[in-house]
Amino acid sequence: MAWNENLQAQPVKSMVPCVAICVPHFSSVSMEWVESTWGPLRYIPQPDFAKTPRLSRGILNLDTHRNELVRSALADKAVTHILFLDSDVVAESPSDINQALRLLLLCNAPIASGLYRAKKQHGQYPYAMWSKNPNGVGYLGIESWTGNWIKVSVIGFGFVLLKREVFETVPFPWFVWKDVSPSEDFYACELFAKYGFETRVLTSVQLSHQGGLKVLCKDGKVISFDV
Repeated sequence: MAWNENLQAQPVKSMVPCVAICVPHFSSVSMEWVESTWGPLRYIPQPDFAKTPRLSRGILNLDTHRNELVRSALADKAVTHILFLDSDVVAESPSDINQALRLLLLCNAPIASGLYRAKKQHGQYPYAMWSKNPNGVGYLGIESWTGNWIKVSVIGFGFVLLKREVFETVPFPWFVWKDVSPSEDFYACELFAKYGFETRVLTSVQLSHQGGLKVLCKDGKVISFDV
């Protein structure tokens, strides 16, 4: 059975962005995530943007999680942006998660993601951003780039900010995951691109990825981690 919690938002001032912080949650979380990520986002007000946290848990399918979180956020007319936040990423640089969110807001882009490492694949921890394979099917990992604001084909949705207009323009469902590949976030990126919305990554916003081990974004270093 699904359990959804729409938490009390900050009062929204006129012309101030309002971010619905959407967390699809499955199991346990670390105290580091609670103290450094969820706590500051949930309880520390910001002068230049409002926040309305939403937590969804108990739904088995991640695509259903994400679709229902978006529909809940869109029901609030004050919401201007939707931030998808996974419950296993923590801010690395800047260390203040609210500042990381602020930097994505300042990009003023339809889709702006921070940078973090994906879980282990073929013995490595690649960045959670990929480009389409120009020579065939599938995707190629992006390991080098110029500048810190780059266009990509698909991303993981661990820390990504989307404008309300993306979901109002693109028809429901936004997330679908029926086969092993592509995942629901890859599907969404490809769908949004069909409607003219680019996916971009602000690589100066970096996060660590937890899960048994903690993988640092900057150098891919793996350190021990207890949930």
